[in-house]
Amino acid sequence: MSAEVSVVIKPLIKRKIFVTEEQAIRELLREYILRQITALQREITRFERKYGMHFERFGEYLHERSVLLETGSFSAEQRQTLGRTIMEEEDDWLDWKVAKEMLESWLGLRQEVTP
Repeated sequence: MSAEVSVVIKPLIKRKIFVTEEQAIRELLREYILRQITALQREITRFERKYGMHFERFGEYLHERSVLLETGSFSAEQRQTLGRTIMEEEDDWLDWKVAKEMLESWLGLRQEVTP
């Protein structure tokens, strides 16, 4: 273990919060991973509530909206408004996708570090 980590962990051991450096690191890492997982799950739930559907269905919905924009008969103003809305939804789709991928990564890491 590096000297820097040892200096940070020592006060926790001295105050008997943890018994060993390894226990401290393991438990602090586990807590950090769980916080990341919880935050990403909250973000995914927020998108699901916002759009009333799961990610896969949202991708289909976006495709349908893009087709509608291309084929629908709208005034120039309506087309511009719909185009802007779709762009905002696509930004959400990307953020949602990243959150899902990061969640999978953190879940995998949790399995690796949890005995």
